This record gives sequence, structure tokens and C-alpha cells, in this order.
Amino acid sequence: MPEQVLVIGAGFLGENIAQKFKEHNITQTNLTKINRNSHILDITNEKNVIDCFRNVKPNIVINCAANINIDFLEQNIPTAYSVNGTGVGNLAVACKRSNARLIHISTDGIFDGIHGNYTEEDKPNPINVYAKSKVIGEENIIKNCLNHVIIRTNFYGNHPQGKSLFNNILSKLKNKEQFTGFDDVIFSPLEVSNLSDIISDVTFSNYRGILNLSSNKSISKYQFCCKMADVFGFDSKLIKKGSIEDIGFIAKRPKNTSLDNTKSKQFIKSKIMSL
Repeated sequence: MPEQVLVIGAGFLGENIAQKFKEHNITQTNLTKINRNSHILDITNEKNVIDCFRNVKPNIVINCAANINIDFLEQNIPTAYSVNGTGVGNLAVACKRSNARLIHISTDGIFDGIHGNYTEEDKPNPINVYAKSKVIGEENIIKNCLNHVIIRTNFYGNHPQGKSLFNNILSKLKNKEQFTGFDDVIFSPLEVSNLSDIISDVTFSNYRGILNLSSNKSISKYQFCCKMADVFGFDSKLIKKGSIEDIGFIAKRPKNTSLDNTKSKQFIKSKIMSL
């Protein structure tokens, strides 16, 4: 029987997730109307959220909405906490009232990045405003909605409008631009379509709580860039090995956010694809 699925923040990941639920009744939302399939929803506005849930009557809510502009948020703290914290809390309360299952996309960036290979039991230790706001969002879900899954993850893929790390690297390689790949930044990302398949598995499972979704092997950003050059036939000599410490980011970044995915592999059906 088709479910009423509400995909909130239907951008790059949200659109991919919506494709996996085509046999269900899908409603997609965005802060602005970016395509004909999406409705406008500001999750920081409690009345907007209540009205949306009243109209859609969702059984399943998948929240991809977030402000992920890390350096901007470092200097705009209220915005970070409003969207990534309070807004998520509004959704959690609405899900509880509606008896809807909430699947929330969090981030591997909530950790300090000192040791990596983090499990679901490891305590977050955020080192920038963005990460702190995402932790507040997680806490608001745990406090307000029993039937939830908080997914900590990182992903890559070919963004239709070219707005991703993957596209940025590919563009530089195509244009024969020299650039730096960080050999001291480690992560374990999933390809966006593969992640969406796994999220579908999780959604229709009985699992509740925090869950890591990641690839089986961690990799540095430098190795990631070199692999892309190799696969697409570009010159890997364009990629200079360097440290994130040499870049003047406003916000601090954790260096090793690799995740342990042992728990998810106990019940997901989709194969975790290698880079």
C-alpha cells in the first residue's frame, strides 16, 4: 500500500531520494520553489510546518533541509540555530503529533575529527557553528519524536547544476587547473544514488535511533581527487598534495570524520558501492 511520503528540502539528495519512492505518494518541499514538483516550506516557521502536515498527512517524513554554508554560519549563528536546530525541532514535534516516522539527514561533521571511524555510540564534539547547530537538531528530534532515524553521513555525486565538491573537482581537472587536495582530511562518503537506495532500506526497516551510513573504506580528499582524475582520464599531476591548515577558512573543519557502518550492514539490503 502506498505511503504518504514528505521529502523536506528536496535539493540534490532530496531529489534522489524522491526517485526511490516513486511508487508512493510523494510531496517535496523547498524554501523556494526550485522546480514544479516542490512546494514552499520554511521549517523555521512553526505555523508553516503545521499547515503542511495538515495538508499532506504524511506517514513518512524525510528531512534533508539544512543550511550547510559552514563559513557563512560561523558568522551568522542565529541562522544556523534557527534552520538546523529549531526548524528540525518543529518537524520532530509535527511528526509526533501526526504519528509519522521521521528520517533525518545529519552529518559526519558533528565530530571533532581527532580519531575517525566513529560509531553511533561516540559522543559528538562539534568544532564549528554548523556542527553545533546540527547537534541541536539531533537533540530536538530525540527529545520530541520517538519514531525517528538520525542518519549521519557524507555523500558525493554529479549535481545537475554543478553545485558539489565532485563537480568542482571535475571542472578543475577538465580546465587543467592546478589545485590542492587535502591529504589530512579523511572521510567515507557514499555516492548520492547509492545513499538514497540505502535510505529507502532504512525507512522501511524497524530501526530507530542514530545510524551511520558510509562507504566501507575511508579516503583522504587528496586520494579522492586523484581517483577522479584516474577514472575520467585527467592528469593527476594537476592535484597538489596539501593540508587544510594552509587554507584560510573562517570556520574550523574536523580532519577525520570517517564513520563505522557495521550497524547499518546488519539490516540494509542495498549493496554499499565502492568509490
